[in-house]
Amino acid sequence: MSKALLFQNFHLNLLMFLLLCSIGLSSNDYDVEGYALIELLRPLNDSNYRITDWNIKFVSPCFNWSHVTCRNGNVISLSLASNGFSGTLSPSITKLKFLVSLDLQNNNLSGALPDYLSSMSNLQNLILANNSLNGHIPPN
Repeated sequence: MSKALLFQNFHLNLLMFLLLCSIGLSSNDYDVEGYALIELLRPLNDSNYRITDWNIKFVSPCFNWSHVTCRNGNVISLSLASNGFSGTLSPSITKLKFLVSLDLQNNNLSGALPDYLSSMSNLQNLILANNSLNGHIPPN
């Protein structure tokens, strides 16, 4: 490989690194949302290892995490249907302040519908069908 090509590759890699760093440093929400998603995944009991790319070491869940949709650098949608989850829903979901849609249908989640769902003011679509959840949908 020629020196010119190596030099060009180095600069492209450096530019990509700086870009990723600037994305990561532009908002504290990335860290909060990334940690919230990791905390959410643990009690869902992903025993089928369907979600393998959620990693807090990545710059942002908005950058390349599967099942996550973002707008303006914030998580707005989680599409986690039919993943074989068999656990419960974590209160960490409330840290996703901009979440509009949560789809957890066709899993085997259990327990009572958590009251803290009512504190999620932006949540418009909550799809929990075909799980083993009980209780009433929280008001609001």
